[in-house]
Amino acid sequence: MKFSTFITFFFFILTIQPISAQISPPGLDGTKTVSWGVVGFSQALNKRLTLTVYGGASRMSDPKSWGLLHKQGIAVYNHEFLYKFSPRWQASLANSFRVQNLYSEENPYESEDPSYRYELRYYGRLYYRQQFNKVSVNYAFRPEARTFYSPDWRASARPLELRFRLKATASLPINEDKTNIIVSGNEFLTAVDEYQSTIPADHHHTWSNYHFTEDRFSIYFRHIFKKSDIILDLGLMEQFKSGEFTDPVSYLSFDVLFQNPFSKHVN
Repeated sequence: MKFSTFITFFFFILTIQPISAQISPPGLDGTKTVSWGVVGFSQALNKRLTLTVYGGASRMSDPKSWGLLHKQGIAVYNHEFLYKFSPRWQASLANSFRVQNLYSEENPYESEDPSYRYELRYYGRLYYRQQFNKVSVNYAFRPEARTFYSPDWRASARPLELRFRLKATASLPINEDKTNIIVSGNEFLTAVDEYQSTIPADHHHTWSNYHFTEDRFSIYFRHIFKKSDIILDLGLMEQFKSGEFTDPVSYLSFDVLFQNPFSKHVN
């Protein structure tokens, strides 16, 4: 069994077991601005276990323009199980399926051939929460395995990426009812990539060095509709990629999350 196949199978087995966090935009390349929208729900299954499911999509600009609705970027389906050990410690496991459009890096930035790729992502998160007066701070460590496929489900030239993410998020209520909240976060991403030869008869695989990939800073306004159990987020994210000639990418993000739509009572 290939190492990448083993990793994929291992993470799949983990994530079919009995995960909630802010729905951040996925990182995209070859663009200047991105719009990202999400609709999902979060359902408490018992006092400790919560399921979050969402679907999201983005549109983006060309690398030299600000037209954030110009062309399709990515479509995402995600489900996550969160287990609460204590008020401070939580852990989650998740699966994600993504369809990402691919474009040329040269003007006029037309679709590549093939014009899209599939990604199956498997990840976990470990959370630690602290409270400083009105400010709630959350730290998250997220290891993930990303597997990439062509439209006919053949492994790509980079079939696997192992990525590690560290994020700190601070939340500050700005009204007495705590229904309006400012949420700010910063996330560092590092990775190691597997590459395989593009020659059909050559099955040689190599690995990159472990390296820093990007830094993502975000700030959101959150409103909680208590009577209808809906959370609304509207915010901005700035992505700083590694590389001497890589420009930052700006994201406009919007998401709606329905809380416990199937049952209001948890045993």
